[in-house]
Amino acid sequence: MDRMSARSIQKRHANNKVKQVAWPRALCMVCCTRLHSPMYCDDTILKDMDLHRRGVSISGARNSENGVARTGGSAPRGAPAPLAELRARPANPYSTDASTSLTDLVLIRSMQLLLFLACLWFVSIIFAVADESSNGAAQSAQIPPTHSSSIGNSKLRPRVQTSQTLDTNAIQSIRNEIDIDDAIKSTRKEIGQIRQRFYTRYGGQHEATAMLNKGLRTFGEQDNDSSLHATAVRLLRSIVEHESSPGSNGAKFVMSFAGYSVTVGRGNHWSQSYPFVMEGIIKPILEMAPLGIELTVRNSAIGGIPSFPYGWCLSNFLGDDSDSVSWDYGMNEGNGASGLESYVRQSLMLPNSPPLFILLDMKGPRLNLLQQYADLGYLPDSIALGGRDAVSKELLSLPESDRPEGLKEWDIWGAPKGAPGQSPWHPKKKEHELMGWMLAIRMLNAVDRALEIMKRDANWRHSIPPRNAAERRVLPRPIHDQTKSGAGSMLNGTPFSDDDSKWQMNKVSCRTSFLPNISGKLESIVESGVANDDEDMLQTRDDSLFHGNWVMDVGKLERDTKIKVQKYGGLGYIDMKTALYGIPSSGTLRMIIPHESHAAEVGVSPNAGESADKYFHSLVLCEVNEKRGDDECKMTEDLDFRLGGESVPRSDISQVKGVASYLKKDICIRIDIPAGATILLDGSAPGLLLEVTVSGKTVSRENGACSISHVIWENIR
Repeated sequence: MDRMSARSIQKRHANNKVKQVAWPRALCMVCCTRLHSPMYCDDTILKDMDLHRRGVSISGARNSENGVARTGGSAPRGAPAPLAELRARPANPYSTDASTSLTDLVLIRSMQLLLFLACLWFVSIIFAVADESSNGAAQSAQIPPTHSSSIGNSKLRPRVQTSQTLDTNAIQSIRNEIDIDDAIKSTRKEIGQIRQRFYTRYGGQHEATAMLNKGLRTFGEQDNDSSLHATAVRLLRSIVEHESSPGSNGAKFVMSFAGYSVTVGRGNHWSQSYPFVMEGIIKPILEMAPLGIELTVRNSAIGGIPSFPYGWCLSNFLGDDSDSVSWDYGMNEGNGASGLESYVRQSLMLPNSPPLFILLDMKGPRLNLLQQYADLGYLPDSIALGGRDAVSKELLSLPESDRPEGLKEWDIWGAPKGAPGQSPWHPKKKEHELMGWMLAIRMLNAVDRALEIMKRDANWRHSIPPRNAAERRVLPRPIHDQTKSGAGSMLNGTPFSDDDSKWQMNKVSCRTSFLPNISGKLESIVESGVANDDEDMLQTRDDSLFHGNWVMDVGKLERDTKIKVQKYGGLGYIDMKTALYGIPSSGTLRMIIPHESHAAEVGVSPNAGESADKYFHSLVLCEVNEKRGDDECKMTEDLDFRLGGESVPRSDISQVKGVASYLKKDICIRIDIPAGATILLDGSAPGLLLEVTVSGKTVSRENGACSISHVIWENIR
């Protein structure tokens, strides 16, 4: 019985040892299938087992000495250990029992199967990732990234989910949300740092905020919330329009600035003018994720001009893609607002209407006008911007060393001393910087609002209204009457026949020789009669050029001023008042006036021989605004015109009064379309032929030649 019991115990012990080493051997054989033979695993494990066995035997012997039995049951303290426990183990415990080998084989095969399935799973993941990458590349080829900079905007736009990539895209969608949240936090942090720079620059948060509140006015609700929201929507719309345009190279926002010498930056470098100060502050922010908006700033101001005819040529000077338009003609137009209203109405006809309107003026009547148009919903986020009047006199009275950084060297010009334009009415460098900073903070507040919209609503794109794409935009009844100007319909439009509270405006086209000119140059409609002259505009033209030709030239005052500026390196200015000049010996200037329609309208093209008054309402010609004495050319008296093959009687030529005036000199005339005038076919494009000759016998270059710088006409649809 004792021998049977000992054998049973020995066998049970061997089975337990087999189970203890079965998993290690199986793992070894699975992992080393390609590297070693099974014998390698057996030898390795046997060595380990032998060491383990010796350790157990020694430990058991020691425990026996201490009176502790190492059998399955307990024994009285001091009892001798069973004989079976002291016998030597067989050399190979795995060969003692057939069932042990079968267990080992099952474990090995199971592990191999699991490893094979794991490999298949891993390979399938690799192919899925490769397939997703190829799909992403194909989508990238069709839809360009938001911006060409190094910003990872592609990570911020969820892909269209398919059945094959659903799981991967679900994970990517979560990552996108995390990326967008991180990007919003990062951009807002940058905005906060810029605000702190503004506070520090202008004497602390209290003083800087007071300057901002005094120097910048908006026209929404009292808390400016609706105004900020409207600008934020503009920015977000640029993203939506980019995403919906397959050919778009990125979201764009264009801010265009008009005006005269103040906006040009006279007395300073052109690059130091307030539009470019603002650009340097906000451009990097707009380019950051998740916005990725490319900001373009255009300073198209021209020194020494009135608001009209410039206002008729906004597309020429500012561009049809402008999201903002500015007005800076206050010093020339007194305290009135009639010219401003006509200018606003012209801006409302631009493709990106209504524009973000920026008024560089703080006079009451003009502020009231913008408020009325804001109340009517036509200018939801217009801005009025001041300058030196916003600065605390107490801060300016401090010693130079005690002033905040933004007010130091307040009376120093940006250009070298003595440069043209350093007049008391022109802002100096630090005043331009203040105006740029105030406008930048206003824009950054709108950016912050846009980021809040993106964060609050993942489907924010659906809440962005499209642009006004109506064929003919409805305007409100004008506040000021322009009928006495002689060009009322071109300035303010006309009422609808059935409702005089609603007004409309025909397409007003412009060709001009003034610079800078983005599109619609005067030379583009010239048929004949202009000298072929490639000389520098600052070179004086020889009298011989004027025999048989009109000549592209500049006036004496303009040339002298530009030559002075050249002594200081040009100061970066790009504006120039060039024009076609003619005298009696210049002969006939011939131009072809094309018929044009609003961008959203389907225009009716005229045919050769049709009546011109069916397609053209009136024509306006403007001269260079320079005062040259009483003997200079008078457009209403010294020029003869033919339109559509018909002579224009003097009674159909009138001076445009009031609005197109500079230094009390009216510079534009209106020409009515004569009866019998017909459409001419010029090549493949029909148009209205305009012929101009100088008939005044006393007109000369010395006294002041006749000039044409703008040709403007009102189309009839």
